[in-house]
Amino acid sequence: MSASFDFQTTVAYDTAGLQFQVSLGGAEEGGGAAFALSAADLATGERLSFDHEVCAALHDFTRGYTRWLATRGVTATRGEEEITGTAREGLSPAQLLQVAHAAIDMIDQKFSEYRESVLGPPRYSDIVFEKRDGVAWLMLNRPETFNAKRGVTMDEMADALLDAAGDNDIRAVVLSGAGPNGFCTGNDQSYDPSEEYAAYAGTAGVTYSQVLRQMPQPVIAAVDGYAIGSGNIMAYESDFTIATTRSRFGQTGPRVGSPAAGHGVAMLAARVGQKRAREIWMLCQQYSGQEALEMGLANSVVEPDQLWAEVDRYVAAIKNVSPVILQMQKISFNQHDDFIKPERSPVAEHIPDFLSSDECRERRTAFLERRPLDPAKNMPYVDIPIR
Repeated sequence: MSASFDFQTTVAYDTAGLQFQVSLGGAEEGGGAAFALSAADLATGERLSFDHEVCAALHDFTRGYTRWLATRGVTATRGEEEITGTAREGLSPAQLLQVAHAAIDMIDQKFSEYRESVLGPPRYSDIVFEKRDGVAWLMLNRPETFNAKRGVTMDEMADALLDAAGDNDIRAVVLSGAGPNGFCTGNDQSYDPSEEYAAYAGTAGVTYSQVLRQMPQPVIAAVDGYAIGSGNIMAYESDFTIATTRSRFGQTGPRVGSPAAGHGVAMLAARVGQKRAREIWMLCQQYSGQEALEMGLANSVVEPDQLWAEVDRYVAAIKNVSPVILQMQKISFNQHDDFIKPERSPVAEHIPDFLSSDECRERRTAFLERRPLDPAKNMPYVDIPIR
């Protein structure tokens, strides 16, 4: 049935300065429909390479988009300037049309958000940042990975948040994620931390997490979709968390081999209590927006179409009170959290080489390949004397 299907379209984004050519169809006898995607400079029509130096946003998107296509039944390969692939055999024309629409929608989720051209030297490739009406708006713009963060993302977040922190006209900061699926799903596990540590974790001298906690302005996490791993940490490090009915919160570190420990882990107990915090971190379960509200992980939960109205309500309340008193109160709450100093970590003390271990590599690759992990690769417990 798929042989009769032929879909071709061009989608353009004036502000981002890009256009995409997408096709799906033309299946050979007995095979699945062929998929292809390429991009061009909107001003010149010149086809673009996916090289990071040519366009960091395009390079990053096509890398994640190629993996995302597999969730829609398309096995794809990313070339130098084109993604090509084959849809699963046996899909009807109606099903193929759904695949095509999803493929276009994912492009739109990312590139409709940019406020400036992504060609040349744009300030940011992985986030969208703007300041208006006394509010700094920072959106993670990697919807093809459910807004998982790579090193570039975190460095850009740190830079933007420092900008906001130093602006006396900014009264509140709002964090969000592009698309309806994810606020942030942690660190991008397609980067190998043992070989690409800077690409995985960034190089900023002051991390975005440090800025979030220390900046004078209240920070609101507007969570729509998944807040997982360090995305969940980012939500509970924020001063306020607004969830929607489709939000999901949870941790994944022990499951995927991300050695989170120390201050960022322990501070959750101050939000939800010791028993619940240990459950969240040690069992890697997920929780709905309503469950997050009930346990104290969120301040409110609304329907998705009411999220920004709820954010506006919080912003209006913040603007109605003293900025400097709020700053002093934020410092006070942080002092309560600092019963463990941020720089102390049992990982650094006891398993400093974990990121290059067989267990770390096995858990990361098993997650990416969606397969059961090999427990034989687990590291033994560290022999720490009990006194």
